[in-house]
Amino acid sequence: MNIKDKLYQLFSIRWVQHVLFWSVFLFLSISRLLSKDESNFQQEFFFEVSQMAFIALFVYFNLLFLIPRYWNKGQYVKYCANIVFWELVFVSILSFTLTYYPDVIFKNIANKNFNRLIVINAFKLNIFVLSSTLFHFVKEWIALKDENLRFTEKAQEQLEAELSFLKGQVNPHFLFNTLNNIYSMSLYDSNKTPDMILKLSELISYMLYECRDNEVSLQKEINCIKNYIELEAVRVEDVAQINFQVKGNDPGHMVPPLLFIPLIENAFKHGISPELERSDLNITIEISSNELRLKIVNPIKYDDSSRAKNGGLGIINVKKRLELLYPEMHLFTVTEENNLYSTLLVLTLK
Repeated sequence: MNIKDKLYQLFSIRWVQHVLFWSVFLFLSISRLLSKDESNFQQEFFFEVSQMAFIALFVYFNLLFLIPRYWNKGQYVKYCANIVFWELVFVSILSFTLTYYPDVIFKNIANKNFNRLIVINAFKLNIFVLSSTLFHFVKEWIALKDENLRFTEKAQEQLEAELSFLKGQVNPHFLFNTLNNIYSMSLYDSNKTPDMILKLSELISYMLYECRDNEVSLQKEINCIKNYIELEAVRVEDVAQINFQVKGNDPGHMVPPLLFIPLIENAFKHGISPELERSDLNITIEISSNELRLKIVNPIKYDDSSRAKNGGLGIINVKKRLELLYPEMHLFTVTEENNLYSTLLVLTLK
């Protein structure tokens, strides 16, 4: 450890800072006495030291007792009243002591005007009390700002970790279902399997290379949705009609990757079934200058309404990500009427 580090470590000790503070003011007072070239220097010196001791006593009385007892508890009127009362007491005791006792030490100072001494001491005391109180409040404010900053940084780290975990959940969940679909298709229609595998490879490429960032372009996300819908459409073409529309122009918005896929996947999972005569899925994305509306309408299996409402892992994932990424900037509603399940997501785009 070099000298600079040792000095920094020394001056970071609180009591050293306080000693240094009072030493500077005492040095200034002594320098003023030396410049006057008075014959009674020793008496004036003891006079200044005694003044400084009384003032320091009141400053610490204020910092250690009055501020914690009244100011920190919000009792501001009591604090001000106590400051005035105790200041009068300290100034009176200080002025009386320095003027009349002990006369042996201050024999040439004892004749000073008592009223003038009270004014001088009161002025000095106010300067030190106000300065020390201001420094105390500034120090407390800086400490609070540092604490808030540390809390914000910690919260941001937790947020990023949770978002990373949620985003990581999407990929395996989505891929697991898609691979199951391809496997099912391969069992009875192997001619369509290569096309489905090609679409899946495009989706995997998007997930691996485009979804690393916290945000992707809205256009890329829409292309991902198109690929997913085309992939699913091959599987359900005999039992479902898929209507997908994109309205409005995208001026270059950025959105979290894979935010909408779980909602669409939920519609395919719960809205298409051989039990239904015909399944019509209507998926609409409307884009404006600062808003995106995603509406999905699908039928519900006769025995699946409660499960569709809960949505499983995918819907829970979307809700959590929306709460973290778009607090008070989104609307997510689910309604069920006439055996139709409607999902509406409205985002205020950043």
